[in-house]
Amino acid sequence: MVSLANVKPRVAALLGCLWLSACASRSSLPAPQTAEPAQPANVADGPRPPKNRAQAANSATEPPLDDSGDSEGEADSDTEATDEHGESEPVSEPTTGASRPHPLDGWSDEKIEQAVETNLTSLGPMSVGTPNAGALVNGVQAKASELYTLVSPGEAWGTQETIDYLNAAVQTVHDEFPDTPPLALGDIGARHGGHLKPHISHQAGRDLDISFYYRDGTKWYARGTRENLDFPRLWAFVRAIIAKTDIDLILLDQGLHGPLKEYALSIGEDPDWVAQIFPGKGSLRPIIRHAPGHDTHLHLRFFNPIAQETARRAYPALVRHKLVSAPEQYVLHKAKKNETLGMIAKKYGSSVRAIREANGLRSNLIHDQVSYRVPVTGGVRILRTERVRIPARRVPPPRKEPVRQSLASTR
Repeated sequence: MVSLANVKPRVAALLGCLWLSACASRSSLPAPQTAEPAQPANVADGPRPPKNRAQAANSATEPPLDDSGDSEGEADSDTEATDEHGESEPVSEPTTGASRPHPLDGWSDEKIEQAVETNLTSLGPMSVGTPNAGALVNGVQAKASELYTLVSPGEAWGTQETIDYLNAAVQTVHDEFPDTPPLALGDIGARHGGHLKPHISHQAGRDLDISFYYRDGTKWYARGTRENLDFPRLWAFVRAIIAKTDIDLILLDQGLHGPLKEYALSIGEDPDWVAQIFPGKGSLRPIIRHAPGHDTHLHLRFFNPIAQETARRAYPALVRHKLVSAPEQYVLHKAKKNETLGMIAKKYGSSVRAIREANGLRSNLIHDQVSYRVPVTGGVRILRTERVRIPARRVPPPRKEPVRQSLASTR
């Protein structure tokens, strides 16, 4: 007969091992992965890195991330209306700036109503709402050219101003460096705007993803480094965006801020102007901002003085004629200990099923300290009713030492 005195210690030890194993397994569980959106058969792959082992390893520990960099309002400690890379920004619509002449100046509300009803295209492109909760009316599709190729033609719809701004900036690079290869243009937005997976922004025709210039001919979604980036062309591109367009923000991983800033100063750019456009202690809001995950491409967001003001004036008529839908907007919620999907759904007026679908979850199991996308149904949001005002462009002063550094000297 086996003595109970001998059995109890063994059972206790065995239970202890099982408890430690369970804790270790739970702590090593990967974060749920957002399901990859299905692509139309006639559309090329969107702005996502190639599927390889490195990507698989990354996606096993964190959900795919958006690149909006925008939140519609101030975020609290556990709720961020932000991009999926964790970048949280205040509302980007300008509260100061100058109003500009507009094609609808002098038009009555009745005339605009008639145009919406009988000749909508005559009003031109409209950027309705905000980048995170918006729509696109009379959108324009970008065309592949010597300036850039299209990664995903079906998601290359924006306003005419957005495309014109992009073309002007890229053309500046070609003018300075005639043998420049084309960039790769990623997502701008859907034909009618609204939610475009996997993004939170890209809803109103004013956001776009664009590749870097590389020394080795890389085309799209390669991680940028000091060694492989073509800084003369990249800086010429960024400088032209700031000087020649109504840029709102440029999202770029902070690990590349330093090298880009160093190059700009090395060719004689004004230090005070450079300090204004990068994050720091300046009095002006920086244009170039950090967003994790943006070491593979630039995210650009433009102000559209014409398309935004047209949308503001036409918005009531667009709603009356049901030309503006009510797209879903998303917030990111970081789960707390012992929090459930039901609790999160109740907090935002959403549903457990909607949250599971938005994050590709196969069950109701979630993990604390992991951020989840929460769909919140709401209409296209017009933040203000007064005339759109656009901040003045931050045109760079002349370079102190206008020395054109050769490409050979940077390689």
